[in-house]
Amino acid sequence: MANFILSAFADEASGTLEGQIDALKRNGIRWIEPRNVNGSLVEKTDAEFATIGAVFKTAGIRVSSLGSPIGKYDIDKPFEDHLQTFRRALRACEILGTRRMRMFSFFVPQDRLAECRNEVLRRLRVLLDEAKAAGVTLCHENESRIYGQNPAEVRDLLTSLPDLRGVFDPANYVMNDQDPIEGIEAMLPSLEYLHIKDAIMAKKSIVPCGHGDGQIAEVLRRVDTARDGTVFLSVEPHLHIFDAYRQIDAHELKNEYSFETADEAFDYAVTSLKETLQKIGYHEEDGIWKK
Repeated sequence: MANFILSAFADEASGTLEGQIDALKRNGIRWIEPRNVNGSLVEKTDAEFATIGAVFKTAGIRVSSLGSPIGKYDIDKPFEDHLQTFRRALRACEILGTRRMRMFSFFVPQDRLAECRNEVLRRLRVLLDEAKAAGVTLCHENESRIYGQNPAEVRDLLTSLPDLRGVFDPANYVMNDQDPIEGIEAMLPSLEYLHIKDAIMAKKSIVPCGHGDGQIAEVLRRVDTARDGTVFLSVEPHLHIFDAYRQIDAHELKNEYSFETADEAFDYAVTSLKETLQKIGYHEEDGIWKK
């Protein structure tokens, strides 16, 4: 039986460190998947990493995984340039005190998937070797336009590369007309954690957890059956924000999944996940969701 711990991409609530911590505390979340703090995290200096880490520690916030951009990179571009960015990401993991890094498996021309597979695997092996030496687990997300956007490709990556772990994102499967249940079954043997956002397939729109076709409640049931111990659920809202003062047609555009502020969208996304957990029999005890 799995227990779940909530984390979040708090940069979707605020670009500032203080705003991100406020959003986490307001929602009772003690973990963060940092990605941007007044700009991309992996572009910062060691001193800036240390300052951010110290602020997290003082606030009682811990890092569940580094939300890196590694692998969001064209397969036809020189690898060495991206490898330098990867090494900065490893350094960020070390200083911020996390053993996990979210990453991807390269943007690949969709008419050359089979042709590019071997190069994808070669590059991933290089990354995995360096990550292993640094004590970091690489966690692959099923993103769009990469080799690894559908369940078959994800299964191929995770079975071909035993050191690679999986980050399951239901909305990304939905947005690519893939079955999230097939996706979680492909990933379960190597699952590390989950991103929580939902989507409506017909509209190709992101919606809060439990309001789309991501079948998140069933996904969590399957994780609960297959896994023992704690599993992180990292909230990634990706919800529509508009400024009513600048958007001329705001009244016409607003719907039940549009929000006037980033804080409002973030809070709704977290609340929707908590409601989904409650519906499948979970309750919170000291920051851990248990049955």
